[in-house]
Amino acid sequence: MLARTVSTLKWCALFIVALQLTACGEAPAPQAAMLPSVIVNTASTKEIQSKSEIVGRTRASEDVTIKSQIQGQLLRRAFVEGDDVNAGDLLFEIDPANYISELAQQKAVLKQALASRDVAVMNWERGRRLLPDGMISAQDMDELTSRKLTTAAGVVQAEAAVQGAELQLSYTKVYAPISGRISNAKVSTGDIITPNSEMANLVQLQPMWVNFQVAEKELISAQQKLSQAEKREVKISDIVISLRLPNGTMFNETGYIDFISNKVDAATGTLPLRATFKNDDKLMLPGLFVTLVIESPIKEQALLIPQASVQEDQQGRFVMVLNEQDEVEKRIVELGERFGIDWRVLSGLNDGERIVVDGLQKIRPGIKVNAVEQEIVPFQNTQATPTASDAK
Repeated sequence: MLARTVSTLKWCALFIVALQLTACGEAPAPQAAMLPSVIVNTASTKEIQSKSEIVGRTRASEDVTIKSQIQGQLLRRAFVEGDDVNAGDLLFEIDPANYISELAQQKAVLKQALASRDVAVMNWERGRRLLPDGMISAQDMDELTSRKLTTAAGVVQAEAAVQGAELQLSYTKVYAPISGRISNAKVSTGDIITPNSEMANLVQLQPMWVNFQVAEKELISAQQKLSQAEKREVKISDIVISLRLPNGTMFNETGYIDFISNKVDAATGTLPLRATFKNDDKLMLPGLFVTLVIESPIKEQALLIPQASVQEDQQGRFVMVLNEQDEVEKRIVELGERFGIDWRVLSGLNDGERIVVDGLQKIRPGIKVNAVEQEIVPFQNTQATPTASDAK
């Protein structure tokens, strides 16, 4: 028991000595807190050409519904459904027998009318020679004249009837009025066709139209820009229009605006427009939803910032700005359209101010940071742009 007490006192003495030695020495200086590192980009004014994307729908430049103009039995269909046909190609043939007979009958009536007219003319000539000698009365001469005029009118009427019968006979063969792509046949061989029966549809694929609408707000803005650029003689034909297909690829032809409506649609607040595109390979078909990429012919100066620097909360979109002391400030900004990876700033930011583009999760307004300027790496350079973790 005595030995355990001595051992305990010994350890207590050693602990007290250690505390005294520590008290006599200098305390270690506290380490300074490391500033969070962020990547910053300087907002700069650049020359831009505004672009806008609008959804439109393709429409055939010509869309014809083939209908019958007569009645009869369909003898044959002379095309392959879905094929391209040329203007003047035979499409359908209707039984012409009744119309051939009608034409022959009208030609016979015409011959009778011609014979009656010839006789009337001869009688009138004879009466004209006898009238001065008093061998016929004036009343008889009037009747001869009336007969001549009546038979002449009968000839005109018979000729018109012949022309009508020839026209009806021509309708037994239905030809393509335009060049284009034919639909499936709406009638079958052997059907009894009636006037105005829909037989097929024919659309012209070259060129192709694209109908779209522009909102009245964007319309006024575009008109104001064009009016400011009148000195440069900007024309509507100077507007370059590209087209993105439904699969996301760009169409290989650019188009131009060829129609602008004369009034804004009161129901939708939009102005209807139409663009025309060459479609030589007939890739586009009517009814497709496509995206028009419209590039303004006017170049202007705009303040641009990277999209990566923009955040949003209940107050709206904002960016983190560094002042001269590298302290963080929150700045509400009004943004316009996008240009690639950049966003146009309409208000809230000045040219030359530094904004944080990487490391935003580590900062808050009022703190000081270690700022590293973002390096713009060329596209062909495989070296990655530095991140906030690299800047530590």
